[in-house]
Amino acid sequence: MLYVIGMADSKPEKQKRHYEAESGRSFSRWLAVVFVVIFTVAVGVLDLTHDIIPGPEFVILVFLIYATYVKKMWRFVKDWIPFLLIFVTYETLNSVVGTVSKFNIHYGPYFFDVWLFGGHDPNLVLQTVLRTPFLNWMGAFFYTIYFYVPTVFAFVIWRESRTDYWQYTMSLGVLMYSCLATFLAYPVAPPWLNSDLTSHGLTRILSSSVDKSLGVPAYKTLYDFLGPNLYAAFPSLHAALPWLVFLFSFKIGKWKALPVLILPVGTWFSAVYLGEHYVSDILGGIAYATISFLVVVKALPIIMERRRSKSLH
Repeated sequence: MLYVIGMADSKPEKQKRHYEAESGRSFSRWLAVVFVVIFTVAVGVLDLTHDIIPGPEFVILVFLIYATYVKKMWRFVKDWIPFLLIFVTYETLNSVVGTVSKFNIHYGPYFFDVWLFGGHDPNLVLQTVLRTPFLNWMGAFFYTIYFYVPTVFAFVIWRESRTDYWQYTMSLGVLMYSCLATFLAYPVAPPWLNSDLTSHGLTRILSSSVDKSLGVPAYKTLYDFLGPNLYAAFPSLHAALPWLVFLFSFKIGKWKALPVLILPVGTWFSAVYLGEHYVSDILGGIAYATISFLVVVKALPIIMERRRSKSLH
């Protein structure tokens, strides 16, 4: 009888403990979400009050809110630490490269462009023939989303396929560090910075026109204050990163991914039109991104398979 009573009493007690545990987990989950939301809002307010364009880290905070809500916070943190380290270490090293490379500037991309276009400077031609407020704003749009597209795309494929996510992250690392090595060995100034020597009449549309329309020096702050290396034009990461996104989009979605082409194409045109990159820089960025993609997606699996086969024998 006592045993039966004990068993009967234990069931409600067990349910109570289970309810308390679930309540505690639910509270912790929502507390984490609230904390991240508050922090995100604080960063957003800080950016707005100081006329700063929010960077990719702001977007990642939003993704962290989602991951926390769906109970994947720790998986998100673990998977995204390498992604963040690539960006953080790249930016840190790029600032160091920028202080060294300015003493060894090269002008090869400009002269190649002039030769390729029959003696004409494509940057100057675009600004002379097509200069309109609409294209100014369109160029600013494509040139700005460059900072967000790689991160947003990483989140999309992280949700769908961790294999593709890790390949994309590795390709991103190969791309950014190979570009960094090139910035050190072959520093190139952007067209607007070479305007006195090479492209008379060329203007930096982002700071001269777009900032003027905005009423705040948003782009001047972004590129002059926050951009640590002014001599990193070749190869163009603005050209490379959207193209890498398209390559992985095509790998995953095949011909359904064709609309994604608007991102790299729009960015390529904008980079030249705005006076931020030479056509040669764009071609270099496309080449670097394609090689990085092929190394990770095609060559690396073959190398690993051969090593595995040798270890088995």
